Amino acid sequence: MVVIGLIGPIAAGKSVVMDEFRRLGAATIAADEVSRTLMAPGNDLLERVIEEFGESFRGEVGGLHRAKLGALVFADDEARRRLEQIVHPAMVDCIAGRIREFRREGAPAVVVEAANLIEMGARPLVDVTVMVSAPRKLRLQRLMARDGLTRDEADRRLALHRRLAIEQHRTDFCIDTSGGQSAVRYEVQRLWDELVQEE
Repeated sequence: MVVIGLIGPIAAGKSVVMDEFRRLGAATIAADEVSRTLMAPGNDLLERVIEEFGESFRGEVGGLHRAKLGALVFADDEARRRLEQIVHPAMVDCIAGRIREFRREGAPAVVVEAANLIEMGARPLVDVTVMVSAPRKLRLQRLMARDGLTRDEADRRLALHRRLAIEQHRTDFCIDTSGGQSAVRYEVQRLWDELVQEE
């Protein structure tokens, strides 16, 4: 079984690439979904985050006020680092556990989608890394349309990913999503043939 790590800046198209791998038969793990599961109401990790940042970050139904915390960590690097110190170890453990489950189930490949896979310490969990990229202007348009953000809000999120220097990581492969769905499908199929079929 091959474990593929998808990294790349925000709105580069990682979820589109992951969907194509899933269509070909890969099992998939999205870091955002792992985070949401770990910080669901009643979970210890949520309580640790609330203890660190305050009750004002608890949502109306007892969960995390993700929008409010997101606005804080996108604007404040120190707050982001404090959050990551709490959340990242638990996320890496959870992702490792899910990879083991998929291996037992006989999945031909597992794709782990996480913009900050390397920063969170999950690089040892994957066999190869794939950088998903797109021009900044296109990512800005996608981010505004996808999340309903103003240009200034979207700019701040892009700026954070630029500060993290995610695109400067050395990876094994790269997929540019600016060419549209058919081009992405072709590139993913090519990688699938090389990484999975030939194994």
